[in-house]
Amino acid sequence: MGGGGGAGSPRRMEIFAENDRVIEESNAQNLTYTLGHNAFSHMTNEEFQVHFNLGTPITPKAKGTSIHRADKLNAATDVDWVAGGAVTGVKDQGSCGSCWAFSATEQMESDLWRTGGEEMILSAQQTTTCTYRNIIVGGCNGGNTGPAYTYLESGIETDANYPYTSGTAGVTGTCQADSSKFVAKTTGYTTVSSSASGEASMATYVSETGPLSVCVDAETWSSYTGGVMSVCGNSVDHCVQAVGINTEASTPYWKVRNSWGTSWGESGFIQLEYGKNLCDLASEATYVDAEAM
Repeated sequence: MGGGGGAGSPRRMEIFAENDRVIEESNAQNLTYTLGHNAFSHMTNEEFQVHFNLGTPITPKAKGTSIHRADKLNAATDVDWVAGGAVTGVKDQGSCGSCWAFSATEQMESDLWRTGGEEMILSAQQTTTCTYRNIIVGGCNGGNTGPAYTYLESGIETDANYPYTSGTAGVTGTCQADSSKFVAKTTGYTTVSSSASGEASMATYVSETGPLSVCVDAETWSSYTGGVMSVCGNSVDHCVQAVGINTEASTPYWKVRNSWGTSWGESGFIQLEYGKNLCDLASEATYVDAEAM
């Protein structure tokens, strides 16, 4: 976070008051979502963006197989892969722009569960640090899931063996991967959609098969506390995971797992309105093929 003193300083109190005004005005409109205070309430919007390296565009660079799945959602659908067991716990990337590494690693975890019933928590730290070394993407400065999937063809350790540390100081660090401790690897990845028209293809995959890695514009998410988010930009700067879809709700929505800890949002999750390509979430939706080693 930038200068201006601690949370109790006059400057921070002024920022908190301004954020409180925005929250109250938004909630008074009785929208489909609510805003509230959290760990980011003493930050300006600019500081919030810097904290997670938001505002830096993520340009799709996928080189995996591309498909367009026919929309089969002719009936109402309510699928939650968190309840289904395909999703590990919510993580916290801290002050490092490593969302792309968490999204890619979590997508591996979901595929390992889907294909073999194995629950593994894999090393987002290895993905953050070692992909940067090998393919020159951004580490804590932001990146893309495609290069991460490609790097992880060589293998990945568990989080227990190679725990996440970059979130504390926002430092990428140096690669310390030990191939003798690799437990899983990727064998390829597929881009399900790369445009607004691909949202239906995404819905078919999530409703029938499992979660998807997606990249979005998250600049409006700082104060989100619940409900279905219906206002968003379209400059993709953050990667997350779509873990469910509900078209039976009065406002149909995607259920999305974030990597800002469980104290943010709905215990670390956010609902995004379905059918509007909200936050440009259909810009780069991917799934990965993974196997245990």
